Amino acid sequence: MPKIYSDKERTEIVERLKKEANILMQEKGVKKTTVDELVKRAGIPKGTFYLFYPSKEMLLFDCAQEFHDQVDRYIQDGMYKIKNDFCIDPTKNVAFSKHIDEVVDVIMGAIKITRNSCLRVLLDPKAMDMVLSKLPKEVLEDHVKHDRQIGAGLFETVIEDKGLNVDEMVGAFTMVLFGGMYKQVIGEENINGSTRFLIKGLVMQIFG
Repeated sequence: MPKIYSDKERTEIVERLKKEANILMQEKGVKKTTVDELVKRAGIPKGTFYLFYPSKEMLLFDCAQEFHDQVDRYIQDGMYKIKNDFCIDPTKNVAFSKHIDEVVDVIMGAIKITRNSCLRVLLDPKAMDMVLSKLPKEVLEDHVKHDRQIGAGLFETVIEDKGLNVDEMVGAFTMVLFGGMYKQVIGEENINGSTRFLIKGLVMQIFG
């Protein structure tokens, strides 16, 4: 008979699994991250894993979503801090135009979270496809909606007021994130400066 876990135990197990999934994805990539090693590191029987997740990919996706939400909260908190610190009325068309660098700082902080988590691994299209191809259709549909909300989020109204295409602008920010994959070409010493240069250009188009 399967062991019955308390709510506290279930929460702790899920957190351990996500923690180890984040570490293993960065150490070994998606393909070489296995259920066997995940349960060994988390200190649970293999059978217990399937009480929480139907597949390795579902756990990896859950782990990535947690960091995705962390990035979203970071941007929201940062933008609200700028608004409050400088008494900005966000309904005005050029509300943040005098604080472009502060907005860029917030987005750079979000990019740092991305590049220091499993999200960095999933920026690789092959790795992302390995995970998404194994997920149920309804999970994928929710992911697409969630992804767009995070990408556009606070900026959607401003982007539309500027006559810009929201999806194209979200795509542009995504392309900047992918640029981190080419740091060996760009140069480790240049990657942050180059990323900031591109982010500032996008922010100026939105808020300038």
